[in-house]
Amino acid sequence: MANTLTVNSTAQGKEQFQGLFNEMWAVTITVTDQDAVALTDTAVITCTVPGVAVGDMVVGWGCSVDMSDGTDNATIMWQVTAANTLSLTIHADAGELADDALTNGVFKVLVGRPNW
Repeated sequence: MANTLTVNSTAQGKEQFQGLFNEMWAVTITVTDQDAVALTDTAVITCTVPGVAVGDMVVGWGCSVDMSDGTDNATIMWQVTAANTLSLTIHADAGELADDALTNGVFKVLVGRPNW
C-alpha cells in the first residue's frame, strides 16, 4: 500500500499558549510508505487524528528526514482538511522526490484550535 502514514501518538491538552488556543494536539507520525513525486507534481497523504476539525491550525512541524541533502527536494505542508483528518501535502518543486525518500521518516506536528 503506497503513500501511507501511521500515527504513533497523539497528546491532546491545554498546557501551552493559554488564551490563544482552546486545545492543542501534539502528534507523532511515521511515513510507512511514500511513492515518488514527479517534478511539479503534488501528492496528498492523510491520516486520522481524533478530535481535530476544519479551522484548526498547524502551528508547526518537524521531520527526521534531511530534505536539504541535494537529492530530494520538496515543499511540505500540513493542514487539517476534515474532521479527524490531518493531511500531508508534498509538492516536488525543484526536482523529483524519490520513491521512499520519506519512508520511515518521523514527523512531529503541533495542531491548535484557535480561541478567536
